[in-house]
Amino acid sequence: MPSFHPDWSLWGASFVLGLSNAGIYSVLAVALVLTFKISRTIGFLHYGIAVIGAYGYYHFYADYRMNGWLALFILTAVGAFVGGGYGLLVMNRRIAFLPRITLSMISLAVMLLLTAFSTRIFPVRPDVVIPRSPFGEGTLRIMGYNVTVHRFASLFVTVALVLLLAAWLNGTRAGVNVRAISDDVEAARWSGIRMFRIGVGAYAASGAMSGLAGALLAPIAGTDVSDILLVFFRALTVAVVGGFRSPALALLGAAVLGVTESFGTTTALGDVGPGTRETMIFTAMVLTAVAVAKLRKQAGHRLEVEVL
Repeated sequence: MPSFHPDWSLWGASFVLGLSNAGIYSVLAVALVLTFKISRTIGFLHYGIAVIGAYGYYHFYADYRMNGWLALFILTAVGAFVGGGYGLLVMNRRIAFLPRITLSMISLAVMLLLTAFSTRIFPVRPDVVIPRSPFGEGTLRIMGYNVTVHRFASLFVTVALVLLLAAWLNGTRAGVNVRAISDDVEAARWSGIRMFRIGVGAYAASGAMSGLAGALLAPIAGTDVSDILLVFFRALTVAVVGGFRSPALALLGAAVLGVTESFGTTTALGDVGPGTRETMIFTAMVLTAVAVAKLRKQAGHRLEVEVL
């Protein structure tokens, strides 16, 4: 039975730690949102690309002692290449308009192939457990608590990606086309939008994010496939908050999830078991998703009244 005995001295640290963890979840979540806008299906392949990123970063560090920044660049490029290649496949006219369940199964099959490929081509050395972060092993003092530079940098990267993606979606013709495809695929097709080119570009960009996410995860989880899978499922949960439509709302969901998980993992609330922690996370995400949906509905209603 869980024993709730709040330790108020740990609340600040748990909050800071939770926000720092948000960057780990939200990079993958943003990638999932971007491809969902194109295909209206969940991009399971992003897990496979993230595994490539994690195993690749581990391999470059353990075997080649490669500079961390160079490894990040290479694995981001590899992710873009794999994502773009997948986009060439599924955005083909013969495949793009197949039933969504069929497209989801294709994505799931590619995920399994990429995972198997990564675990076979990148051997794991028993003497290297966790590779060194490209941002160093230092810590930052935030609100009186220590946060690793790696976690803070991951959150910074995510925020920068969200801002860039929002600017692209709202300020460029290609971004507007992506939004049009997300709203109505058939209407976008008949209006002359080049869905193939836009789709391949979106998959390449999301693949780059997934490769980057895996590489950023390696200094935390190493090559533990189950930990990477957990992060992917967390990213799916985060993406649901915005209905797979908004990168900014995905970042909000990541913050809520990270803080809730942190409070459940530490002893800030007392002795909380794994089952209770997962229930807390599920409840927090459902409440957040309902609140976001209600606010968006009210905003849409106000806009409709102003137009009338």
